[in-house]
Amino acid sequence: MDFTGARKAISAVRGRYSHIFLAFAISIVVLVSVILLNDFLPLSDKITIFRICNRTLEILLIIVSFSIFLISYFSYSQNKNNHVLIAGFTFLTGCIFYWSIIINLSAGFITSESHDSPVVSFLVWIIISLVNGISFSILLTVKPNNEKTIKRGYLFLGVAAIVILCCLLLQMPFIRPEQLMDDNGLTNTSAILTAVASLLYAYSFIRSLRKYGENRDVVYKALTIAFMLMFFSEVSLFFMMRTNDLNTVLSQLFLAVAYTLVFYALYVHGIQRPYILLKKAKEDLDMYLTELDRLVDLRTNELRNINEKLMADQEIARGMQLSMLPSEMPGNEFVKFSSGYIPAENLSGDFYNVFIIDDYNYGICIGDVSGHGVSAAMLSIFTFQKMQSLMEETGKEGMTIPSMVLKHIYESFNAANFNDDMYIVMLYGVYNTQSGIFSYASGGLNTTPLRIRPDGSIQELDNDGFAICKLGSLLKPKFVNHQVLLFPGDKLVLYTDGLIDACNSVGEKYSVSRLKKVIQKYNKWGAEQITEALTYDIKKFTGEKPADDVTFLVLDVLPPF
Repeated sequence: MDFTGARKAISAVRGRYSHIFLAFAISIVVLVSVILLNDFLPLSDKITIFRICNRTLEILLIIVSFSIFLISYFSYSQNKNNHVLIAGFTFLTGCIFYWSIIINLSAGFITSESHDSPVVSFLVWIIISLVNGISFSILLTVKPNNEKTIKRGYLFLGVAAIVILCCLLLQMPFIRPEQLMDDNGLTNTSAILTAVASLLYAYSFIRSLRKYGENRDVVYKALTIAFMLMFFSEVSLFFMMRTNDLNTVLSQLFLAVAYTLVFYALYVHGIQRPYILLKKAKEDLDMYLTELDRLVDLRTNELRNINEKLMADQEIARGMQLSMLPSEMPGNEFVKFSSGYIPAENLSGDFYNVFIIDDYNYGICIGDVSGHGVSAAMLSIFTFQKMQSLMEETGKEGMTIPSMVLKHIYESFNAANFNDDMYIVMLYGVYNTQSGIFSYASGGLNTTPLRIRPDGSIQELDNDGFAICKLGSLLKPKFVNHQVLLFPGDKLVLYTDGLIDACNSVGEKYSVSRLKKVIQKYNKWGAEQITEALTYDIKKFTGEKPADDVTFLVLDVLPPF
């Protein structure tokens, strides 16, 4: 047999119901003590003192009853508890009856008896007990329906109806003092009424005790003890010999303590508990906000670490990209090159290069790839690598035919595992210093090469071509070679669309016309001066980093002297 488990179960029950057991034991001790005191001590000369005690306790009951009513009435708009509201109006009914005793209405309005007769007070006590017992029994039996709102005006009418009916009943001629009490104490009629009230309180006690056992709510614990004291209040009346004796004082005392417990229960339910819940909700919210701040800080640190890693990766990619760009431009006594580019981000999607093919030919490429950042930089690096591999595979002769170079890049691009939305637009050309011919082919570069004559006139060159994109399985484009003869003193400007599409603060584009004006202004100077002038003018125009990468190349055919 598991004695340890049984001991724990008994301890749990004893701890849960200890206050109820203690209240029961004290009530028994007090009741027996008063009964024995009445039997062994002559207390007949203390009637006046007992009457004063009764009236004092009745005043206390009026105050507590009205307080219970006020709590239930004004908290109803928040808690919408119909049972609590009805209980409050029940106490209002008892408050009115107690008030009728205090203001001596018993002699005039309630009955024709003299107010010196104490029997009327006893009858009013019986009515209050029956009204309370019936109301509490019904409320604890019927399941509450708080979805429907009770109109409190109807409850006021109900209280008025009960008070009026009871007053009319007390005025009936068949209600006589000798029917309620004689020289031996309670009559059979009053004993039956008292017993009915006792049973109603006992039933309310059992129902409340069961609810307390189900949910262990302190409200039901207080109500359980209150109904038990109301039961003992009625039991005390069975031993009374006259209305104002020690037993009636004990009965009123039990009732006063019980009403105080009911007041405490409704105070906890209607006033204290909402504030406790509100405080707990605030504490939970504070904890939630603290945890949220912690998570935000944690996530911010994670994002900061990720961003630092991305920035480090970008720096690596940027270093790789810059290593592909020419550190200085080649040239000789016949030609000079200059370049400039302004990236929109740390990593540029534009690319350019000028390299020596042989003693007379210079390879020139400039282009743009889709997007910006790491992906664009990697795509531009891919272009450089393919051109380098083409030179290794075909030799210098293979790099002198621009259309073949673009065809090779197109096929390599489609063979690679790039996304369908990625593409390259570029122009590749070859300048022969011996013949002065610039041969070029366009891979979809959407800008027009500009030839500047020594007199400042500008010629826009043909630039038709197909972009390098993921259409290899559907289309095999034919790249066309174009040629233009450049004389000494001529200049050639190649650029991407980031230059002419750059916008200022009011949304105006830089435009080809502005580009031509800057070139014409500095045409008398060399390639480097034109590059510096264009770089300065574009930065002045945009006022900040441009939205797209800006790249341009300047080829200057030098005069022989």
